[in-house]
Amino acid sequence: FSLLRLSAISALALTTRVVSSGFDDLDRKIGGGWPLGAISEIVGPRSSGRTRVLLSTLMAATRHGQVVALVDALDRFDPRSAADAGLDLTRVLWIRGAPVTVETARPAVIDHAIRQAVRACDLIIRAGGFAVVALDLCDIPVRRLQALPSVTWLRLAHANESRDTVGLLGSDAPIGRSARGVSVQIDARPCWTGASAQGRRLSGFTPTITPRWAGLVPTLGAEPWAAVAGQRGC
Repeated sequence: FSLLRLSAISALALTTRVVSSGFDDLDRKIGGGWPLGAISEIVGPRSSGRTRVLLSTLMAATRHGQVVALVDALDRFDPRSAADAGLDLTRVLWIRGAPVTVETARPAVIDHAIRQAVRACDLIIRAGGFAVVALDLCDIPVRRLQALPSVTWLRLAHANESRDTVGLLGSDAPIGRSARGVSVQIDARPCWTGASAQGRRLSGFTPTITPRWAGLVPTLGAEPWAAVAGQRGC
């Protein structure tokens, strides 16, 4: 990091109240944690580690006795594995969407699931009392999300403004970060073993993160960070 970037991050941390992501390295990169009163994003392709970061954030909040909410648009959440990982389910409000297979579902079915999930997220934020409200839209085709009216995300940002709540979106591409929120782009680089083409084997993935803010802090260059998904680096 340059001195300018470090000072900018320090200033952001001093002026913004945050909730930890559960990963110290990530918290340092985004100014201490996810900002309260804003809508932030975890963005990345499947198997990149995006769900691990989302669950880690929920776990960090529940460990401190806080209540969180997860709006599961496609009914993909596995409570048993989440509990095994350390998530206190007694402090989680789980809003289950319809079990939709996006690869084969009609666009109208996907659009309905999206609208229902966004509406639920909006209602929960307005109800108050949650440290984190996460909206999981991962694996939904980006074109379906982009078809939503632009005011959709402005409405969510307005609902969460000045609240003691982190709004967190999970998706395949950036869609709705608010002006004070942060986007964390996670990409997974494949790692191979073997000296010859015939003997090469996929040994895992190394996640790379790139945090971005809207105006306040310069964009940070991407850095390998294997801890994000609990995976072995190359």
